Amino acid sequence: CKVTPVQPAAFFTPRTCMKDRLHVQDEVIVTGLTRSNTNASNFGSRLTMKSLIKKVLVLFLLLSFAGDLRTMGAGTQSFISVLVDPSRMDACVNGFNDELPANPIATFFFDKMPRKRRLAEAKFILCTKELTDLPVVTSNDAYRLGNAVERQGIDWIGARRLILEDSNAYKGSILYNFLLGGIEEQRAFVSCVVAHKQNSERLGLQHENIRGDNKTIVVPLRLSDKVRFMVEDYPVINRAILDYKRTHCPWCDTLVIMTLLVWGEDKNHMFAYSYDEYKQSLSILHAVAKTAQSTRGGGFRVMIRSTLDADNDFLFSAYSPHLLLPMVTPSSWYRLLTYCNRVVFDSQREATLLSFYHRHIEPKLQIFGRREQLLTEYLELESKIPDDLTANWFQSEVKRQGLNEGLVTISDIAQWATLPEILQSYRVGLDAYDVTVRSMQRTG
Repeated sequence: CKVTPVQPAAFFTPRTCMKDRLHVQDEVIVTGLTRSNTNASNFGSRLTMKSLIKKVLVLFLLLSFAGDLRTMGAGTQSFISVLVDPSRMDACVNGFNDELPANPIATFFFDKMPRKRRLAEAKFILCTKELTDLPVVTSNDAYRLGNAVERQGIDWIGARRLILEDSNAYKGSILYNFLLGGIEEQRAFVSCVVAHKQNSERLGLQHENIRGDNKTIVVPLRLSDKVRFMVEDYPVINRAILDYKRTHCPWCDTLVIMTLLVWGEDKNHMFAYSYDEYKQSLSILHAVAKTAQSTRGGGFRVMIRSTLDADNDFLFSAYSPHLLLPMVTPSSWYRLLTYCNRVVFDSQREATLLSFYHRHIEPKLQIFGRREQLLTEYLELESKIPDDLTANWFQSEVKRQGLNEGLVTISDIAQWATLPEILQSYRVGLDAYDVTVRSMQRTG
């Protein structure tokens, strides 16, 4: 699958091809770089992100799909007017032209991800004065979708175990169904996304809350604890948006910026909440939105969308026809979106995935005691995993053994005869953390 540059150093677009296990991070996100088997260099996305950013700078992943979309959704209402109370639009007539307050204070501040459904509704921010209404979560203790599915990052096994432990909160979620399905291949995850979208429609979720329309460019921005790794020239985001509008969607008049201000403090107390990072995140959102609504930035109607419901958030991006993924702050979330967005607009492939879900995933959800069995396996394996492993130890070991990553299950890992010796070779100690990250303390 070739990666063909659309605009030099601004976009990369994967051509239409999809293998059962496509490592997009090797081919697109870190073009020209490959995983290393050495302890120092394979510490993973979280622990070496600063050095990675220096090499990659900024890449944009342009996710387009075959077919002409110009007639799709023609004559429909403004996307914003469908989703937002008109009185709010009147109150936000200046959009993001107003200046940010010097010391913004978040209206919705959570120490942990709340479980209440009413708090999971999407918020649509229309102007500067509403930016402080974006919810802030200072410790994402669960539902780390990207890390859990990709099996990368610190304590991805624990991230999976948490979902299985709290079945009352997560039963029926994309990640819960994926874990109970027990199939690690890419198509299994995408099939869970497709099934979740169908279920959302069945439950009456408005179409506009499931996806962006054909007149809307959607840009997810991972800020908060990733903002410390962001390169300084983030205005490239606006240039990329404008280039996309001119080249691929001149009729697009709306920009939706997707974000969730969440800090992923882990068991080693890394990536703790920082008020400075909160302010920096708002500044970036404000700058991108202000430029995008200007004439020189595309003249978009801009809104910033945020929800505490990760599945709803993921679904919206995955099913948006004009999705731009900024590699200013690379993340496993973006890689999962790459897999999905490439497929879901092909009706035949989508139907095939839905059939796969009903044949291979759904029956396992009905097996009595399956969750408890899997939870026991994860607890036993987690007890054997040191806290200071490289973030991609699993991928490195699978490659060393010459195995197909998508076919290796948790049960297989637990049965590796020399597991303690294997894990010892991937231990690096906490000193391997970036010095700046290690010195950060929870503030604010």
